[in-house]
Amino acid sequence: MDSLKLAQLRFFCEVMEAGSVVAASRRLNCVASNVTARLRELEQSVGQPLFLREKGRLVETPSGRAFYAQAREVVQKASALEHFFKPDVPRGVLRLGALDVALQHFLPQCLPSFMQTFPDVELTVLKRASYTLEQMLMERAVDLALTDGPIQHPLLESRLVFTECLRLVAPAQIASPGEIDWANTDVLLFNSDCFYRSVFEAWMQKNGVVPRRVQTIESYHVIFACVRAGLGVCCCPDVMLPAAHAHGLHAMTPPDLPEAPVYSVWRRDGVTPLLMWFVDYLGTPAE
Repeated sequence: MDSLKLAQLRFFCEVMEAGSVVAASRRLNCVASNVTARLRELEQSVGQPLFLREKGRLVETPSGRAFYAQAREVVQKASALEHFFKPDVPRGVLRLGALDVALQHFLPQCLPSFMQTFPDVELTVLKRASYTLEQMLMERAVDLALTDGPIQHPLLESRLVFTECLRLVAPAQIASPGEIDWANTDVLLFNSDCFYRSVFEAWMQKNGVVPRRVQTIESYHVIFACVRAGLGVCCCPDVMLPAAHAHGLHAMTPPDLPEAPVYSVWRRDGVTPLLMWFVDYLGTPAE
């Protein structure tokens, strides 16, 4: 079977609805011979006679009537697709990967209003760690990442979205970083693909801090419970330490502990109007 063409289906439907080739040609603004040729091509493609030729007129066959019901639906959907996109109205499916810190506070502030304003944009939002997000961008598994930055890479572009303060969190009885007995203290951090872990490990090295050990726990709820119980200290973004967790904890900000900027990051060769529309929206302060 030869591949069907949309034009053939349109011509066929016009003949069925207009009642003749001549009437259909007027509606299609073309010559009747063109309509006749498309009908013969269509019949060859489907391998069935769709019309009987009687004394210069066409009479639909039972096969033609059944085929029309399906063809009309295809033509109607194709006509609707011609108007699928409208000027200045974003539409599409965006895949967004984000750090937990962005999902905790920033995205809950801006995504609901975006989804209400632009209902034709479908979002897929995934939580991943920093270096995983960069890899997903490189593999085109996401269109945009909200992650630590700026990322220096020839294939990637970034824009600052917001900045988080990092906190050194210790049991409530520890008044300052100087009171921590590092040699007998565990440091509780996320896995090695977490940017905040690398920042805090660099801070410890810079200050000559050598803890008893670094334990990997990928849950702030568990980490805070352990710190509260006096089992160690941790480093986390300020937004991940809500008031509900503050009891029994002391969050400190050493003056040389770096801030944690979060950037929108995307592939330079993956720029689309919808993507940049969304990036600009994220950079607009919430009302």
